[in-house]
Amino acid sequence: MEPSERWLLRVEDDVLVVEFPHGTGLSPADGEALLDRWRSATTPGEVEAVIIIVRTSRPCSDAGRRALRESAQIAVARGVERFAVVGERSKRRYLKRTIDVEDIEVEAFNDPSAAATWASSVDSDSSSSIETTL
Repeated sequence: MEPSERWLLRVEDDVLVVEFPHGTGLSPADGEALLDRWRSATTPGEVEAVIIIVRTSRPCSDAGRRALRESAQIAVARGVERFAVVGERSKRRYLKRTIDVEDIEVEAFNDPSAAATWASSVDSDSSSSIETTL
């Protein structure tokens, strides 16, 4: 695991997991640092899926929005086809819309373990994903 003062990034079983803890915000410099780490972690053929876990209630900044969109584009260019987003309902919807780029499957979850199961099963049917209305 590579901790940052603002996020955690790790690879588990060919799945890149990025966690934004409570109180996380991204400045433009933070967004660039995250993208640099993202590029390093998404070596082509090494990562098959991405899970983004958002535990913060802070609104997403323009820098955060740009970093999320660019990270999805980087991931697609390196062969990632599946993104799972985990967070409270409004965050899940926002993240799903923000990273929804061509050639990528994005699903939203309440629970990190359900997201990990979906992200790890390459042949899974997306209809088995969980999007519970709270």
